[in-house]
Amino acid sequence: MGIGMPHAPYRYVLNSLLYILITGCRWCDLPQGDRWASKSSSHRWLKRWREDGTLDHLQARVLALADEKGLINWKFGAVDGSFSPWKGWW
Repeated sequence: MGIGMPHAPYRYVLNSLLYILITGCRWCDLPQGDRWASKSSSHRWLKRWREDGTLDHLQARVLALADEKGLINWKFGAVDGSFSPWKGWW
């Protein structure tokens, strides 16, 4: 017999994590509703998946699928320096 609440469906967790990672929004701004996991559940799964390699596997699979469909232009790239530890050194 399990203890506590059942975990959020993986699909909802993935929806929430992709939303956070794609939009760059704050955890507190994560949408709520039927297809989203809570911010605490999403954050907990992100930490677990990062530690066990699942996040790396998901990223590689998504990139492979997008590449197969020609959805990625590998000749173009962009870097956002707003998160750089070097900010403000000059």
